[in-house]
Amino acid sequence: MRKRYETVIYDLDGTLLNTLEDLANAVNHAMRESGYPERTLEEVCRFVGNGVGQLIHRALPASADGDEEAFEETLQAFKSYYARHNNDTTAPYDGIEALLERLNQAGVRQAIVSNKNDPNVKALTQDYFSRWIPLAVGEQEGVRRKP
Repeated sequence: MRKRYETVIYDLDGTLLNTLEDLANAVNHAMRESGYPERTLEEVCRFVGNGVGQLIHRALPASADGDEEAFEETLQAFKSYYARHNNDTTAPYDGIEALLERLNQAGVRQAIVSNKNDPNVKALTQDYFSRWIPLAVGEQEGVRRKP
């Protein structure tokens, strides 16, 4: 007998949405604001995962290791820019909307859990997936992050 799944929970970045270029643009804005060299798209791709704090830690040059003030300044520059530009080039991967529709038609509940900060997760979900996905949760203070 084939198992029928009742619920599917997705990550957002790199799973449903191609957000890489917008993330790279925000990283490079933050690097410029903090006086550091920009990163390539390939570098940013390697740095993504485990939330925005890790992204910025990985993007900062070795000369900034241990400099908490530089980290916080760069992180805030990233967050401020990304909040305004998180949907400039972002788009669903090919076939995602058809997949979500098919699962919806089959009665499968769907949700998003991401390490991206909660306001951005909710905004992007609303823009692209609200028709199929009623629940989206991102990183929030005091809430354990997804593994």
